[in-house]
Amino acid sequence: MQPAWRGAHPVGRQNGMRLLPLEAFLWGSRAKPPQPRTRPDHVLVWVIEGRVQFDFPRDHACLRAGDLRFVPAGTAFAVLPAPGTRGHVALIAARLGAQAVPPLPDQVLAAHVGSHAAQLDATLREIGVETPDGDPGTLPCLMNLLSLRLRQLAPGRAPDLPESAPPDRPLIDRFVALARQRLGQSRSVAELAAELGSSTLQLDQACLAAHRKRAVELIHDLRLECAARLLRETAQPTQRIAADLGYSSHAHFIRAFVAATGRTPEVFRAQSC
Repeated sequence: MQPAWRGAHPVGRQNGMRLLPLEAFLWGSRAKPPQPRTRPDHVLVWVIEGRVQFDFPRDHACLRAGDLRFVPAGTAFAVLPAPGTRGHVALIAARLGAQAVPPLPDQVLAAHVGSHAAQLDATLREIGVETPDGDPGTLPCLMNLLSLRLRQLAPGRAPDLPESAPPDRPLIDRFVALARQRLGQSRSVAELAAELGSSTLQLDQACLAAHRKRAVELIHDLRLECAARLLRETAQPTQRIAADLGYSSHAHFIRAFVAATGRTPEVFRAQSC
């Protein structure tokens, strides 16, 4: 199956939809590997051939042929196709997606296309030949059809971790102990790995194999765990806690704490008394 839009006229940004081949789509920060970043539009990724590393801040998956992800606007994620990968990517403006009936998914959809490949491919082909000067009512209708197609898909396979060696428990234990000692020093994963006589890649592989999280995410969890303990057991100001635990600013600490607990540090402390 070839990408649906080859030989067709891509839908322009002004219509709220953009189609491109998966092999041309790389998303995330400039780090290696790319780290999750948000997009203002909905993103549909369908793998036809090959493999794609798909990362969220607290979840990681390796997509293979037939796998699909729909990511709602405003969700942080990263996509890294392997060499030789082929597939489809649809970028859908939030305003266009809001018109769909039934509604597009409001959470990340992990699905396997399976027997619906021909129908979904036909829908993308229809979208791919819709030109900017076409009937203004056609694109919303196609959006409704796309939403229906997504609802027909089977749930996706359990996410695959990136291929890695078995967990190196001694390395992980030493890393966690060292990270606890260095929380207030804002040490990078690379610096901690070097101190342990390891590399960033080896440390990430060990952490993913044991905890399904990268080393930087475990450091994030350690900071939050320590912050919660200090809020419960001490009267230290939140500004002091943020500085002592290595947060870049008090505002950064508050955002991270709210994202993890749903409560501000002050509310958490009051409710923990």
